[in-house]
Amino acid sequence: MDKHMTDEEPSVAALEDNPLMVREELQPRGGIRGYLDRLNNTPGRKAQFQRWFTIAWLVVLAVSVAYVLFRGRSELRDTWTQLQNADLTWIFIAIVIQVFMLVFNGMTYKVILKRLGYSVPLGLMVNAHMQRTTISTVTPGGGPASVFIFARFIAKRGVPAQDGLLTIAVRSLAVAITFIAVLIPGAAIDDSLQGMIIAGVGVVALVVGGIALWRGNANNWETPLAWSERLPSWARDRIQGFIVTFRDHGLKPSDLLPAIVLTLLVRLTVVLVLYACLQALGVDPTFQTMVHTYFASIVAGAVIPLFGGAGAVEAVSILALTQAGIAGNVAIGATLLWRFIDLWIPVGIGLLLHAKTELPAAIEETPEVAARMVELKESGRLG
Repeated sequence: MDKHMTDEEPSVAALEDNPLMVREELQPRGGIRGYLDRLNNTPGRKAQFQRWFTIAWLVVLAVSVAYVLFRGRSELRDTWTQLQNADLTWIFIAIVIQVFMLVFNGMTYKVILKRLGYSVPLGLMVNAHMQRTTISTVTPGGGPASVFIFARFIAKRGVPAQDGLLTIAVRSLAVAITFIAVLIPGAAIDDSLQGMIIAGVGVVALVVGGIALWRGNANNWETPLAWSERLPSWARDRIQGFIVTFRDHGLKPSDLLPAIVLTLLVRLTVVLVLYACLQALGVDPTFQTMVHTYFASIVAGAVIPLFGGAGAVEAVSILALTQAGIAGNVAIGATLLWRFIDLWIPVGIGLLLHAKTELPAAIEETPEVAARMVELKESGRLG
């Protein structure tokens, strides 16, 4: 091929050097997987899709809230009365448990970074976690932004960006493993066909994942790399990138255990906060009620992750509690109290921490930015 053509058309050169790419270009994947591949490869369409989905969910949420406020006025008044008479001791216990939850989250990052060779104070990790969670919650599609915030935060403490991203990836894997682990008993205890199917799928996922980790550790991760080739391109590229980075850092499956244990403790504290909130309103829930409610909430949060699952998590949690025989006004009050302690108080603190971190930097940069704006204005390149 002519060199001039190659220089001007790098995509042509890439296709020529990669026959597999040629085949994919000539035979694009169809169906849902093909649509997701094309959506992922066109950032503009992806951003537009996220924007419209966010707007649609906000409309649904606003209409739902208005409907509940209109139709359930008397029940909400009873809920307010219940909250006013709540046992403050149990509310204090719930807040203490929530503090432990934040500490366990910070410890998760800390043990991963320690394995990578970095010693970072626990307080800084709790701070980083709260800022990351806050950005992810208040920003539609805030996952990438929250990752950037976390990586930049710990980069100031001497951790390279690549290792910061690996830390998040390892924690995300621990979250996914514990999600499936919690999903299995939560679905099985439902004693229904759907529940048993979900539990069965969860068991299969854990078994396949375990085999992939065991065989990968034995053959330099060639097995999971080969298995990942069957995935859609958007998932394949991310998983293979993680596996290669995981391998290059000399990590082993056993290095996941501390993060998995701490993540399980995080999930346990979330359940205990709900338990304390129910006790604060005079309800002594059964173990089955707690498992059902938490199972429903994590599924709703996974399906509707926007704004920390706001609206979806509350709705399914209230439904699960009322189906367990708890009065509607108590179920609403306990759920709102739970979410306030578990989500919105940490988010509020995270916003303050983020402002404390970002504002000084913004103030320092303001004179430079202003000078640059004046320069652009005088040169005619601005307005």
